[in-house]
Amino acid sequence: MKANILVFVAVVIIAVSACQVRQEMLTFNNPTITIKDVNVINSLKGKVICYTINLYSPSSLSEFVATPEIAGANSSSSTKFEFSDHARRATVTYYYEVPAEVDSSEISVCFCLNNSLQEVNKMANPCLL
Repeated sequence: MKANILVFVAVVIIAVSACQVRQEMLTFNNPTITIKDVNVINSLKGKVICYTINLYSPSSLSEFVATPEIAGANSSSSTKFEFSDHARRATVTYYYEVPAEVDSSEISVCFCLNNSLQEVNKMANPCLL
């Protein structure tokens, strides 16, 4: 009886592990960015946008870049987070202070992961949330 229970538990553990491996293998080494939460904080100096972002890479994370863009403006600055360990998953909190003279509907933020030149995710008009 105990042997049957142990075999059943082992089969369940193997099946769950196989499903997890299959799910990760389906990404085909594509880094993924998931925006979990966006909050707008109003202060005396203006608005601050707070992004909570989950990152995943099947190999390892190397860098995460956030570039805010303002419609009609020529210059933009970017923030870079570098990962030195062999992490495959991370949660990043990114804050962006909205300039006082800018309308919140003109802002979008581009997120890129692991030196990718391709835009992975774009969040338009975050202040309208």
